Amino acid sequence: MILLMKGQGIQQKTWQVNETVAAGYSRIYFIESGNLFYEEGGCIRSLSPQTLYIFPAVVPYRMWCDHPFSCLWFHIDLFPIRLSSLIQLQIDSDSVLKLYLQLLEQLFMENLQEEIFCNNTITAFIQYLQKTYLPRQQIPMIQAVNYIRKHFREQNLTINELSSHLGYTPEHFIRTFTKALGITPYQYLLNMRMYEARRMLLENNPVGKTARAVGYEDVRSFSHAFQKKYEISPSQFKKEMTIYL
Repeated sequence: MILLMKGQGIQQKTWQVNETVAAGYSRIYFIESGNLFYEEGGCIRSLSPQTLYIFPAVVPYRMWCDHPFSCLWFHIDLFPIRLSSLIQLQIDSDSVLKLYLQLLEQLFMENLQEEIFCNNTITAFIQYLQKTYLPRQQIPMIQAVNYIRKHFREQNLTINELSSHLGYTPEHFIRTFTKALGITPYQYLLNMRMYEARRMLLENNPVGKTARAVGYEDVRSFSHAFQKKYEISPSQFKKEMTIYL
């Protein structure tokens, strides 16, 4: 389990998520107030307040709202769990879950989310979810995923290099990886790079520095990849500090 990002606050009605390709990580939202809309495979459903949702990592989906809403949220890489469907949890039926969320809400309200005891609470909260609600899965390609996580910032990391390092032909590696995770190794690598780029831009790092930090020597190539992923250029994203939770 890797915690990628976390936050809490009010999001405006312009907020949206549009994962045209599977994200590779799961969003966990506790909707405090307001309503969201979730679409997967052409089916639209309304997401209710005072409910915890764990979103799939290996299928495309989109979300939007028509009014501002308040949310406690986390982005979590749950690998090797391969979550392929939305999980909805009613808080009132689980007092332990309710206590975790109340504590985390209070820590975020007091701006203590970067303190070690808050991070330890988040870890315990996710471990409780894994033990109690998430599927137990053993899937292949753990070595490949760990290698991508460790080396995704390197400019020379290619699918050919990955497959050779792991002892596969490129065709067999792509086929096996895609079957295990629901996305190609290139898509997984791109997701890692773009997510780290977004985090760096939100921390006000220059576009050129961000591009180099996530494996791009050419800023133009990075900008093209970022715009294709998020439908906004990195410079405009940095200027507007737009957060897609």
